[in-house]
Parts: sequence; C-alpha cells; structure tokens
Amino acid sequence: MATQELDPITLQVISGALDTIAEEMGHILYRMSFSSIIRESQDLGAGLFDTDFNTLCESESTPLHIGSLPGYLRGIQDSLQGGTWNEGDVVIHNHPYYGASHSPDIAIVIPCFHGGELVGFAANTAHHLDIGAATPGLIIDIPDVYAEGMLFAGIKFYEKGVRNEALWKFLGNNSRASQQLKSDIEAQIASARLGVRRFHELIERYGKDTILSATQQLMDYTERILRQKIEKIPDGEYRAEGFLDDDGKNRGIRLPVKVCVRIRGDAIEIDLTGSSAQVETGFNVPFEGSTKVACFCAIRSLLLDAETSEIQVPSNEGSFRPIQVTAPKGSI
Repeated sequence: MATQELDPITLQVISGALDTIAEEMGHILYRMSFSSIIRESQDLGAGLFDTDFNTLCESESTPLHIGSLPGYLRGIQDSLQGGTWNEGDVVIHNHPYYGASHSPDIAIVIPCFHGGELVGFAANTAHHLDIGAATPGLIIDIPDVYAEGMLFAGIKFYEKGVRNEALWKFLGNNSRASQQLKSDIEAQIASARLGVRRFHELIERYGKDTILSATQQLMDYTERILRQKIEKIPDGEYRAEGFLDDDGKNRGIRLPVKVCVRIRGDAIEIDLTGSSAQVETGFNVPFEGSTKVACFCAIRSLLLDAETSEIQVPSNEGSFRPIQVTAPKGSI
C-alpha cells in the first residue's frame, strides 16, 4: 500500500476517532462485567491493532494492560488454532510464555476484515478473579505455571461465528467463580466486537488506504515526539537497584532488581542485567507481557505525561519504538 500524506485536520479527526473507539471498548467492558476488579478497578485494557500487531489506539486503563496486547498477539500468531484467521473467529489467550502478562489476565481477540481482507484486530485483556488455580485468587508459592489455573494459547472460542460449546462448559466447570468468569468473558467479547464494528465504520467512511495511512502517520508522530523528549536527557548510564523481600517461600532471602538506563541520542535502553536469577515460585515476570510493558509504561509516564505535556500525543506503537529492553534469560 502506498502511504498517502494526510492533511492535519483529517489526521486529527481520525486520531480522535481511534481514541474514542478504544475508550468505548473499555467502557463496554467494565460496565458489562460482573466482578469488581474489572467493573470498579478497571483492571483491563482495550484497543485496535494492525496486521503487524502494532498498537493503533488503546484505552486509558490499568497501566500494565496498556502495551501488553501486542505481546499477546505475537503469542497468538505462534500458537493460533488452525493457523489462520477467519471472519467470525474469537480467540481466547492467556499463556504467559506466549506473550501474556500472567494467566489471570485473559485476552479476547477478534480479527477485523474489510472486503474479505484482514485489516487488523480488536482486542482486550481483563483480570479474572478465579481461573481454577491451586487456591483462589493470586498465588505465589506454587511450583510452576500450570498451578496458576487454566491456560489458553491461541484457542478459538468462536470459529467462523460458531461458539465452542465444549470450551464454554469447560470454563464454567473449572472456576470457583464460574458465573463471574463467564459473564466477564462475555463482556470482553462484546467489547471486542464493538471495536471491530467501529473500525469497519471508520474504514467505510474514509477508505482503507486513508485509515491505514493515518495510523502510520500517527505512530510516526508519537515516535518523533518521544525521541525529541529523550534527546533532552544527557547521554550516559543511569543506574539503580532495589530488592524484593523474598520469593514467598524462602523467607529472608532478598532478591535484587538492578537496572541500567542508557541514553544514546534519541533512544533508550533499559538493561536489567544483574537482577536475581529466576526463582521457584510465582515471582518470575514474563518478558513480553510484563517486563517490557513495565519499562514502556515508566518511560511514557515520565516523558509523555498528558497532564504536564504541552501537546496531546496519541497513545500508540510509536511510544514503544525508541525503547529497547534487555533482560537476560534465566533471570527473575
């Protein structure tokens, strides 16, 4: 597709429309949900994504849900049931070693087609109270990820519009809070379906090429603004160190977390080398769904704070591009 340069007014209108879609997706999700952690705490994230899994827009929700969904999408791509997307598919995914943050954060992803062509995805994540783990709620002193509850990796909850009734029954039979779990998942599906519908309406109004060009320009704009902010920081290495009290099992053994932030011109590297080795309990943090996202969130909060910034910067993939995260395998 040849990228067309859009005029500033059209670009701003489309940017506002994308932001509104993400916010509406988030509102639908928390207003329909049964559990308080979603309905009241808004422990969720929602947005639209292109076919390369770039974030086009995202809801203003819990920070660690913001930015995690591209990792989910990449994990789904590696594990997708049947290997192909079809109209009417709804995918459920929460596997921490396929891009998810942690297993209670379940994602619902729906592909968006226009004229038979895949043009993007509407997706959301939400924290669920009980997914059949060894004990209710969050659990730390466990031997492996399987004790955290049900794991889904690229599973089609709906295939070509037809619900997997066996999976629906399985969900209800493997949670201590089955009504809340199933109702919250239905809210997630409604939210993602709304996102697909709104994305389709936007393309119908402006044309596919215009929308895809706009999203590229908006991502480039956000990246450019963040790089300008980074350039104002003197080049160098900035180090800090903290500790976790213990791993929840071996009491009194502190776990170091070390970070070196390297500024090189208009780019940042966050290097966690030297942090504790991985532990035998649930303190280990998945790289794609949590470690990278926490780093992205910290930089964005410091340099692109909406309350203090003199300009409004769209929340999209451009805010991730200048940031590189290094975390050695085998570390916490």
